[in-house]
Amino acid sequence: MRASYYDETREQIEGVWDKLGYRKVGVIYPEDAFGTAVLGGVTEALKAHGAQPVKVGSYERQTANVGGAIDTVRAASPQAVVIVGPPNTVAPILKQSHAKNWRPLFLTVSFVGTDELILDAGDDAEGIVITQVVPPYYLTDLKGVALYRRTLSKYAPSSRPNFVSLEGFVDAMVIVEGLKRAGKELTREGLVHNIESIHQQDLGLGPQLKLNYSAKSHKGFDHVIPTVVRGGRAVPFTDWSTTVGK
Repeated sequence: MRASYYDETREQIEGVWDKLGYRKVGVIYPEDAFGTAVLGGVTEALKAHGAQPVKVGSYERQTANVGGAIDTVRAASPQAVVIVGPPNTVAPILKQSHAKNWRPLFLTVSFVGTDELILDAGDDAEGIVITQVVPPYYLTDLKGVALYRRTLSKYAPSSRPNFVSLEGFVDAMVIVEGLKRAGKELTREGLVHNIESIHQQDLGLGPQLKLNYSAKSHKGFDHVIPTVVRGGRAVPFTDWSTTVGK
């Protein structure tokens, strides 16, 4: 359903390169398949501009022992740094970097779990750019988001809304739409075929998030929503200049 990490990193690099004029981009990533995938996305996006990461630093997955990776990338004086990882590693990277008075524009992808990162990092999360693949869960003027909030309140009233569960809810909406189209005589092939028949489906997530599949494309969305953490909340933006100097 969701846009890929390559879509997210392309949005990030286009923002810092085209809109901010930054030419020195670093990456701090974990030594695992996920980290390698996001590093590949950043590298591919920079390659389109005839560039490459100015410095790359890696750390062992699921550890807060990130000082070496920070120092490695910091030595190259990048203007922007893409951090890769879950909140329990990205939060220490932010905290340790700020403690060293190192404050480039930090960016990360939706995998981080935005709300948990903000909780873990506290004030150190302020100003980080996080690309999202669904709209913010507090934009209840969007019908799909409002449906998610009503459903969550009804069936899991003790759960707090967040980006991760909204994404899961949209996954469920896609499956239900495919099942409806497949009818009562359900087969695996029929389900796949009927999901492939979904074109420009409006799930109430905004005009740029229309579900679109085909026999050749099994990725429903490719739109990415950049957000920046302000006042403990991920706020969507369109003007990249607002991410600088705050």
